Amino acid sequence: MKLYSEDSSPFCAPVRLAIYAKGLDIPIEPPPGGLRTEAYRQVSMTGNIPCLMLDDGTPLPESTVIIDYLEDKFPDRPLKPAGAEPRAREALIRRIAETDLSLASVNFFYSLQAGGGDAAAPVAAEKFERGLTLIETLMSDDGYVAGPHLTTADCILAPALLGVAAFAPLVGRPTLMADHPKVAAYAARAARHPAVAKVTGELQVALAASGITLG
Repeated sequence: MKLYSEDSSPFCAPVRLAIYAKGLDIPIEPPPGGLRTEAYRQVSMTGNIPCLMLDDGTPLPESTVIIDYLEDKFPDRPLKPAGAEPRAREALIRRIAETDLSLASVNFFYSLQAGGGDAAAPVAAEKFERGLTLIETLMSDDGYVAGPHLTTADCILAPALLGVAAFAPLVGRPTLMADHPKVAAYAARAARHPAVAKVTGELQVALAASGITLG
């Protein structure tokens, strides 16, 4: 089993975070032949990252699918809460973090690269505000986002908040994180987890070349 990943990808970061948090010995490598090459597409089925190659050679793409697979395959050090209701709330937080924060950050980044940042800024700002407001309503008062233990929701939310903090001034909301003090306090707590700190360091180094500073 191995994971094809790139340190700069916000979609790969949650999978690496889950691997580190669960203490799994899974090799992490760049896509063979390079991303968006025909050679990698043939190996990975979709040509996207992340992609987990199973022991029988089957490719498993999509970050949330991979995280759920790892949770089922390696139940030690669980990353999901016990009970149907806590699991449903955790899954909802995870979904909001992915769609309103991670995806919005990626879309805004690509708009910046294409010279369309001014037009994209209001859309990103609205997504960020919606996501942070919903998460602040759903999240735990202390500990991690869904309770006292790190979960798969944290694996997605913690890296996503780095992007939100970095892009907030560029979308006209420099005080966005401060405007959501419960989320900001959570981000500071989560940053102290060794797996979160490791992924944060990887993202910071990889994205510095793109002129993006993650705080």
